[in-house]
Amino acid sequence: MVAGPALADKRVALVIGNSAYENVVKLENPHNDAAAIAEMFRKAKFDQVELKRDLGVIEFKRALRDFYNTTRDADVAVVYYAGHGIEVGGVNYMVPVDAKLRSDYDAEDEAVALERIFRSIESTRRLRLVILDACRDNPFIRSMQRQIATRAVSQGLAKIEPMGTDTLVAYAAKAGSTAEDGAGRNSPFTQALVDNLTTPGLDIRIALGRVRDEVLRRTNNRQEPFVYGSLGGATVSLVPEPERVPVTATDPRGDYEMAERVGTVSAWDAFLAVHGTGFYAELARQQRAKLAAAVKPDAMAVAALDRTTPSRPLTDAERATPDRLAWEKLQDTSDPTAIRAFIKKYPASPLAVVAQARLEVIERAIADRKREEAEKQRQEADRQRQEREAARLREEDERRAKAAAAEEARRAKAAAEAEARAQREAARRREEDARIARLADAERAKAERDAAQRRAEEERQAKAAAEAERQRQEQERQREAARLRDEEEKRAKAAAEAEQKAQREAALRLEQDKERTRERSQEEIVRSAQIELRRIGCYEGDDNGVFNDATRRAMVAYRLGTAQRRSDKAPDAVDLLELQAQRPIKGCLAALGPDKGIDKPTEKPPVAERPSRDKKTKKDTATRREKPEPKREARPAPRREPPARAQATARPAPRAGGGAVMHGIGF
Repeated sequence: MVAGPALADKRVALVIGNSAYENVVKLENPHNDAAAIAEMFRKAKFDQVELKRDLGVIEFKRALRDFYNTTRDADVAVVYYAGHGIEVGGVNYMVPVDAKLRSDYDAEDEAVALERIFRSIESTRRLRLVILDACRDNPFIRSMQRQIATRAVSQGLAKIEPMGTDTLVAYAAKAGSTAEDGAGRNSPFTQALVDNLTTPGLDIRIALGRVRDEVLRRTNNRQEPFVYGSLGGATVSLVPEPERVPVTATDPRGDYEMAERVGTVSAWDAFLAVHGTGFYAELARQQRAKLAAAVKPDAMAVAALDRTTPSRPLTDAERATPDRLAWEKLQDTSDPTAIRAFIKKYPASPLAVVAQARLEVIERAIADRKREEAEKQRQEADRQRQEREAARLREEDERRAKAAAAEEARRAKAAAEAEARAQREAARRREEDARIARLADAERAKAERDAAQRRAEEERQAKAAAEAERQRQEQERQREAARLRDEEEKRAKAAAEAEQKAQREAALRLEQDKERTRERSQEEIVRSAQIELRRIGCYEGDDNGVFNDATRRAMVAYRLGTAQRRSDKAPDAVDLLELQAQRPIKGCLAALGPDKGIDKPTEKPPVAERPSRDKKTKKDTATRREKPEPKREARPAPRREPPARAQATARPAPRAGGGAVMHGIGF
């Protein structure tokens, strides 16, 4: 973190070690290197340290994404990666454990670009540090195929220029070279990082410089780490410098009272070492002198001897006695053997009492000293025993700590292996799920295509069936229509043939009748007309064969009733034939009128006939009237028939408008 007033509040680290590569030879040290770096950051009291091992491409990218969320409010962010790294076309990639890298084109999909690591820490406020121990001899290069001939693929990592400020990138070896994996538990680069990177208060640039020097020394200048990027002018350290507590002046009175309560020579020596001068220093020296004098047996013996020595001065004769002279020699001694010898040699001497008293004092002092020494020895033995026990306890604690650390490492390794297995199993399950999903999607797509094809086929068949049914119905309708047309044509043809035959027969009969009628006299024609006019209710006079006024009026009434042209000429053969075929009509009475004295005949309802025949008959009748009769060859005269026969052979024909028209035979 940064020294001075702007200390970082939050420090986070992401540590990744890839060793168990699936498609190339495994690496030995990245697991150990990552564990050592993670432990270093934990001891440095980082707020969060994430250790990841053996990440596949999906897990690698997910770890960077999660770390991006962690660094949003961080002041210092560190990413450490140990494993295989590769440069492809000037771009640096970190290689996950599941990468195959059969071609340079696969690097974008199967590896993680260094740029992605930069993006994961770009929101860090103060220091962004990326450490890459990924410059090892890379086996992917030997098996990788180049899709683009101009794309460079090389060992180690390429030189870069970090994006953004306050960013440093530390390579285990400078660009274009490779780093050693090391023969020990950790690589030389990682060991140098552990030794120098988290020194409290040490600027990160100086720490990385020390790392460089140590790696050069360890590898005999074969490997030179390199740092890219730049920082500002302030001191930046990963671990802050410990805070210095200022030394304040102590109170000599309080220290004197403390030494006095302890009451030992060493306590006073400690006081005098701090407070060498002053009032309390002199008092301390006196107290120390008293304690030092109290433990001297000679001084105590002399004091006892002085208390037994007579107060009066001795004479020269008293001083010249042998016992006195011997005692003067032993006066300053503290040897109990000499004093016992004096008492034994001069038992009657008054000085034997003094010697005995001194001997007792000396023996007590010696006994006290022995007791003190024994106590000291006992205390020393207790102290040594306690120290040995403490050492044993420390050793036991260290052993337990080592065992706990080993167990923790074993558990961490087992957890890492379990996590790696779980990740691989999860990746395998994801791949299996993805494969199953792809198969399901393919099956579903195939089923949808088959269903669509079936629906299209069914629709096509339905359309074909509908079209076939429509065509069948159309053909059936056409056949039915053709059959009906054929039947109609047959009926029409039969009717036409029958009509033609009837017309021919009627024409033949008419010609025959006309021929016979021509031969009849006019009188007979008039008489026949009178008879027929009477029959149809138009005439009531005598049938005398005379074309009189009554007959003329009857003909006029007949013609008016049949919508013929108005004429009062005498009837001819044609009129007679028409009269013979005519039924009673209404027009005659209306034309005659009541003033003529003609009674109204009984009317019969007209018979409905086909209008087409009526129209055709009228047209043929008019045509026959207008068309001149052809010349006939001379042939025998036909046999005459009475009027009743002619009347019997005639047939009525309907007319449009409700009125009955008299037609000739065959019309």
